[in-house]
Amino acid sequence: AQEAERQKLARQMHDGPAQALSNFILQAEIATRYFEIDQAKAKEELANVKSTATSTFQKVRDFIFELRPMMLDDLGLAPTLGRYVEAFKEQSGVDVRFISSGMEQRLESYLEVMIFRAIQELLGNAVRHSQATQIKLQIDASEAEVRVSVEDNGKGFDVDTVGDKGGMGLKVIRDRVDMLGGEMQIHSVIGQGTHITFRIPATKTGVFA
Repeated sequence: AQEAERQKLARQMHDGPAQALSNFILQAEIATRYFEIDQAKAKEELANVKSTATSTFQKVRDFIFELRPMMLDDLGLAPTLGRYVEAFKEQSGVDVRFISSGMEQRLESYLEVMIFRAIQELLGNAVRHSQATQIKLQIDASEAEVRVSVEDNGKGFDVDTVGDKGGMGLKVIRDRVDMLGGEMQIHSVIGQGTHITFRIPATKTGVFA
């Protein structure tokens, strides 16, 4: 699981911030050369550099949020998921309905991180692999357990033949749920969408969000 996380992080770093910074350096070099022959063009290139820097800064902030959102430590799972869903909707164009109940009390940190990571992967799978246009995400907490449900209207798949497609993957999510003493169920029919649920025992900190 840790190796899968490292591979995913390496790909994201290479395709995101690293590539953006490489382009930033190239634009800065072009602007420097223009100063000697065409100052108007140099100013234009500097404006492009500023635009690129602003865009890169936002991408790095988004990357850090996905890697380990500070909100998760400060405010808890429900507010962090609310913000993440809004960002996900904006970036993907997919209609995501988010419902939560019983989340007034904080869970142990390791549970909040695990649930957040699993939801990230499940939402991403619904768009990348299932090509869903509508997703319903629901999380309910009681004294005994936390239940997460992700349902989409995508193209579905054969549950018996699906493999681990990288990242956390369904297999890794299931392994983590099992390790925490929970259970995971996958229901999917080709052409009729997918519904994935998992339940894990709730360990609360006693600190209210």
